[in-house]
Amino acid sequence: MPLSSLGSCMWIACAVVAYSAPASAQLPVRYDTGSTRGEADRRPDATVAEDKNRRDAWMLSLEAVTHAPVDMGAQLGVETPQGLRASLGYGFVPGGYMSLLTGIAANASGDSYARTLLEDARYSGKTWRVQIGLRPLRKLGLYADVGYSRLSARGDWDLSSSGVPQLEAVGGGYQARTALDLWLLEIGYQGQVGDRLVLGVALGCMGTFGSSTRIVAVDGAPTDNAILTSAANQADTALQKYGYVPTLTLRLGFDLI
Repeated sequence: MPLSSLGSCMWIACAVVAYSAPASAQLPVRYDTGSTRGEADRRPDATVAEDKNRRDAWMLSLEAVTHAPVDMGAQLGVETPQGLRASLGYGFVPGGYMSLLTGIAANASGDSYARTLLEDARYSGKTWRVQIGLRPLRKLGLYADVGYSRLSARGDWDLSSSGVPQLEAVGGGYQARTALDLWLLEIGYQGQVGDRLVLGVALGCMGTFGSSTRIVAVDGAPTDNAILTSAANQADTALQKYGYVPTLTLRLGFDLI
């Protein structure tokens, strides 16, 4: 081979080596072990499982509820992983519900003033309540609650149609304003549908341990009458002594967690 041709070949070979060495140094070798993809694939499943475990352990529910024959309204309830329960509710008292409560006390009372006040006045009212309880075995769904309720009621009372001569002689229109303190106890069942819909039913009892009644004159009726004061006091006595009713609780709500 001529010397000039040999020199040309050697020059080309050196150029190739010089070019390929830096290029290979700038291109690091990567090995895809699949770990990053595996983490990405597993993360959604882990999040779903964590959310499900939290819903299974805790409950925060907004519910429509009735405690017949006392009130109907709404309540917010919370339940811990240990089965401890607490709820706070607000409701109104339909006239039919209030008539049953006052009717029980009126029938048991021996005072004619108290009887006509409790039976003839057209009552309506509102309540708020707080309850605490325990549901230790969630699979069975059984729970027990105790609580306190404050009932504020107003009743329109026309003395001229009371049927009691002494009250008819006073005459006029009045409004009875009554505040009741009640204890409550209920035992029931609670379940969930689709991890969100909360259903509950319970049997219980409510009783009055405090009652305060004021009779206010309306439309210019006479005020500060001893007969009216006696009627209010006797009505309070009857409500505290005989104001006990069995209750049926129905609940329908949504788990917010």
